[in-house]
Amino acid sequence: MAAVCFSRLEPITIVLVSPQGALNVGSIARVMKNMGLSRLTLVAPECDPHGEEARRMAVHAFDILDQARIVATIPEAIADVTRTIATTGRSRSRSVDTPLLPPEIGLPWLLDTPSALLFGPEDRGLSNDELAYAQRFCLYSQYRNLSLAQSGSGCGRLRPRFSAGNSDRRYRCEPSHTI
Repeated sequence: MAAVCFSRLEPITIVLVSPQGALNVGSIARVMKNMGLSRLTLVAPECDPHGEEARRMAVHAFDILDQARIVATIPEAIADVTRTIATTGRSRSRSVDTPLLPPEIGLPWLLDTPSALLFGPEDRGLSNDELAYAQRFCLYSQYRNLSLAQSGSGCGRLRPRFSAGNSDRRYRCEPSHTI
C-alpha cells in the first residue's frame, strides 16, 4: 500500500452546519479519521455529538468527536481559515455567481492552507445565504440524495492523490511527510 501524505490535509477543517443526526456526526468523524482529516467544527448542532449514537458510528474516531469545536455561527467556524468551499447537491447558477466545481477540481484548492469544507443540514443542505460564506462551491449534482455521511465521504477524493508513488508533481509528497 502506498504511503499517504497527511500533512497536506492537516489544515483542512470539516464544518457541519446544523447537523441533525448524531449518527451522521459519528459517521463523518469516522470518514475523517480514515481520510487523514482531524479538524471537525459543528455549527449549532441539533443533536448530541458526544452521545452514544455518535460514538457508535465513530468507531475508532472518538478523538475527533472529543476534540470537535462547537460554535453558534458559520463566521465563527471559519474565522481562522483563509479558504472555504461549500458543498451543494443542486445547481444554483441563477442565484450564485461563483462556478460550481466537481470535487476533484475544487477540493485540491484547500490543501496546504488553513481551509474549511462546509456541509449543510441533512434535510435541506446549505442555503444561499450560508453558501455566501464560501469562495468556491463543489457540486455533487449527480448524487442529489446523498446523506450527510455519504457527502462527507467525498473528502476521500483528496486522499488518493497524495500517495507517495503518485507521478503527478502537483500532488507529490515529500518523503518526510508520508506515513
